[in-house]
Amino acid sequence: MDNKSTPNKPRQSTVYSRPASAGSREKAAQNAAMRNAKNSAKGKRSSAQHLDRGKKGRGTTASGKTRPASSPEGNRFLNFIWRDKEQRAKNIFFLLTVFSVVLIIGVGYVSAKLDLIGRDEPSTQKTISSLEKYAKVDKIYDDEEVKTVPGVTDAVSYSDFSYKWATNGAPLRSSKNVINILLLGIDGHGALENGGRSDSMILCSINKKTKKIYLTSFYRDTWTYMNVGGTETYAKMNAAYMYGKDPGVVATIENNFKIDIDYYLAVDFTSFEDIINLLGGITVEVQQYEAEYIRRTSVHKNFPYGEAVHLDGWEALVFARIRKSDNDSDVSRTRRQRIVISALIDSMKDASISQINDMVDTFFSYVRTDLSKMEILSYAVQALANDWADFEIESIMLNDESIFRTGYVGSSSVVFVEFPAVSELVQTTVYGDSSVKASDSQVLFSLPA
Repeated sequence: MDNKSTPNKPRQSTVYSRPASAGSREKAAQNAAMRNAKNSAKGKRSSAQHLDRGKKGRGTTASGKTRPASSPEGNRFLNFIWRDKEQRAKNIFFLLTVFSVVLIIGVGYVSAKLDLIGRDEPSTQKTISSLEKYAKVDKIYDDEEVKTVPGVTDAVSYSDFSYKWATNGAPLRSSKNVINILLLGIDGHGALENGGRSDSMILCSINKKTKKIYLTSFYRDTWTYMNVGGTETYAKMNAAYMYGKDPGVVATIENNFKIDIDYYLAVDFTSFEDIINLLGGITVEVQQYEAEYIRRTSVHKNFPYGEAVHLDGWEALVFARIRKSDNDSDVSRTRRQRIVISALIDSMKDASISQINDMVDTFFSYVRTDLSKMEILSYAVQALANDWADFEIESIMLNDESIFRTGYVGSSSVVFVEFPAVSELVQTTVYGDSSVKASDSQVLFSLPA
């Protein structure tokens, strides 16, 4: 016998078959169907397990959160980002680099625009107060305790009352929920630097709690005591800008109406015409008698009137500045100024990016403010995030004869104001309460000038 081992060859088996009966064929078909069903179920479980493994791998974060399911068609970017640890780090670094470059360019652009603004340095006290406000500008605070302003009861004349009221050292009304910005319209070319008169003085109060913006116009001809730069005098309130520029007006209004002004923004009147033209004009209501007065006193002999009149920049400026068309003089003038500002705000909501860019270039070059770049950017972000543009705009009317009267000092036409009554009205509207009670003071109109 040969002891050599030979490779084992697979045995060939012979299968003998015979014709199957009908019953056996039916049984075989049932068995095949059951095997197919089992294989199908097993395939589904295998697919599910495969997808689950995918989720536990690159589909989840370190914190266990599931990322969106990947697919070759819809999530190529995610697959690219999360391919592996080394590649992921490179991709994240690349994205951060691109983002940083875009951010630097954006900040540089905004900073360059803000450099167009003339800026005054705020006082230390104002700076601290402002930082506290805009640091959490989107937060709503609880109502604070209000300190009562003492009244004046021993004045012998209107001028004496004005002096004692302005110098009583009472605390100014303020709230962390309210931002007060004094808007000043300065008349005349170069008036911002040379010290013109503030022919428009509007307090813009943004109340985050009530989601309203209040506009209060102060009469330019208000006869009052003022202490500007150490110089004491009695004059029309619009002269405060000529004597002490922006801080002089701010101090005079704060002392007279006992309300804290956070910032001021002074604008050369000549800018309004250009800005309104850049926005394509504004739509306002013009009374027939106003249009007729403009036709008589200007080169515009066909000035339109009606409920919805479209005005260009020059027409809007003329409309806002007329004052002798009404018996109440400065009262209706301030009303028209508020109408124009409200219409301007409405037009800005629909402005295009290019219009906004052109408007910023034009407007900022005519502006001076004590807002810092940081404050402007912070308020801009919060305004966008909290939809300040959708806040309701409400005008505070100071046209009741119980709180103002026209008269004369010598030959000069002036407005006499019940300072405590106006202070109480403005504070109650803006804040919901007031530190001033008009009933605690004398009635000024009972006193001689």
